Amino acid sequence: MVDLGGGQDGPIEHGFSNTVFIIPGIIFVSLSVFFGYKLYKSLVERERKRQEKKLQKQHKKKK
Repeated sequence: MVDLGGGQDGPIEHGFSNTVFIIPGIIFVSLSVFFGYKLYKSLVERERKRQEKKLQKQHKKKK
């Protein structure tokens, strides 16, 4: 394992703030939620259009 904390064993000390991992994580989750929502809305809209088309065909058959 690599010790990123540095310290007395090595002359180079690396300090990674948690924000280095938190900010990309937030961005990734936000994009995932956004595209998931868009996909859901697209599928719901497609199903609604199919239902409307089906109803129109039924009305034409009745006339």
